[in-house]
Amino acid sequence: MPNALNLDGIALTTEQGQWRRAAEQVARDVLAPHAADVDRYGEFPHEGITAVREAKLLGLMVPESLGGPGGSIVTGMLVTEALAKGCASTAMCYAMHQSTVPLICSLVDDDQAERFVDPILSGEWLGAFAMSEPGSGNRIWHMDSHAVEEDGGFLIDSFKSFATSSGHADFYLVPVRANADVGPTDLSLFVIDGKDEHIEPKGVWDGMGLRGNSSRPVHFNGCRVPREHRLGEPTAGFSFMMAYALPIYLVGLSACYLGIAQAAFDAAVAHVKGRIHSDTGRSLATVETVQRYVGEMKVRIDQARAAVLRVAQMSDNATVLFDEFRESELLDEIVRENPDDPYFVELAALKVMAAETAVAVSHMAIQVCGGVAYRRGHVTERCYRDARAGSLMAPSDDTLKVIMGNQLLGTPQPWA
Repeated sequence: MPNALNLDGIALTTEQGQWRRAAEQVARDVLAPHAADVDRYGEFPHEGITAVREAKLLGLMVPESLGGPGGSIVTGMLVTEALAKGCASTAMCYAMHQSTVPLICSLVDDDQAERFVDPILSGEWLGAFAMSEPGSGNRIWHMDSHAVEEDGGFLIDSFKSFATSSGHADFYLVPVRANADVGPTDLSLFVIDGKDEHIEPKGVWDGMGLRGNSSRPVHFNGCRVPREHRLGEPTAGFSFMMAYALPIYLVGLSACYLGIAQAAFDAAVAHVKGRIHSDTGRSLATVETVQRYVGEMKVRIDQARAAVLRVAQMSDNATVLFDEFRESELLDEIVRENPDDPYFVELAALKVMAAETAVAVSHMAIQVCGGVAYRRGHVTERCYRDARAGSLMAPSDDTLKVIMGNQLLGTPQPWA
């Protein structure tokens, strides 16, 4: 399709513009009106997820070859940012779902496509990616738990530390070691039905921010998984996670934090324009210090958006390469042993930058709004708490910086 829109200097296709507008409508009509209650009560955003289902956004990343709209990572980024401006908790649930879809689609055979992909396309299935384990923390490439092969399938006993949408997902994508004898990155990938009675979410999610995304621990306590629910070859999970999940995961997180920053900025601008001082008869918008803060926030947001769009486009280009080699052992070599390729450094740096931008912008937004924004329930206060999760989400910013340092200095990565 020809380029029909121009947004922030980036030319969008007609389809990308349509998807973005659909997400903006969902955010405006459903997410934003419920966001305060989702945050206040720590409730899973049922209304928001229902609206996302009905807008057909859950199947956005399904390729055309499997009957989907074939959304690019750039398109997914635009949608996620739009949702995050309405409700960050809903957007995070969506971003985590998105990160499962390209990975599943890269590995399914014809029967699995009907079983797993069709429900995603129809909006029936919201996914959760259950990665982190207690022993390895935010080093999400290292798994201690393993599958046990039995007649007709596998027994999975795996405790995951955090899983967004835990207890609410329609399916879980679960990486574990292929068996007890292989290494911590020799992973198998399993799709586990969310209705399995052996799935045990633990406790209540009571976070400082992102209070509605239900990122609780979950125990897959003796789940018996049919053989046809394993995706791909027994030990290929790590390479496919790096190639098909990590890009949309890190770009999706970055888009989420970009949306949080934009929401804080919009709330601050609305406040200072409407706040009139009785002694001067002039609004806060006429105060030079406020003007400087607003200008700085705009610069940071624009820089972040440009970076997210650029790395999203890099990720789309990388997917073409991954598709070319996914049937061969070269895919494993590309993602494990290619120290001269800056792509994964760019991905890691993006998430760090986006998280820092969200914290900085929401902090400045509170500053220009003054004491009213320090009160629980103000949009900028909620954005600040939501933003603070960014540097901690796995892989944490500190871990990503170590990974970047290893790549830049030519020293071994922790999974090598």
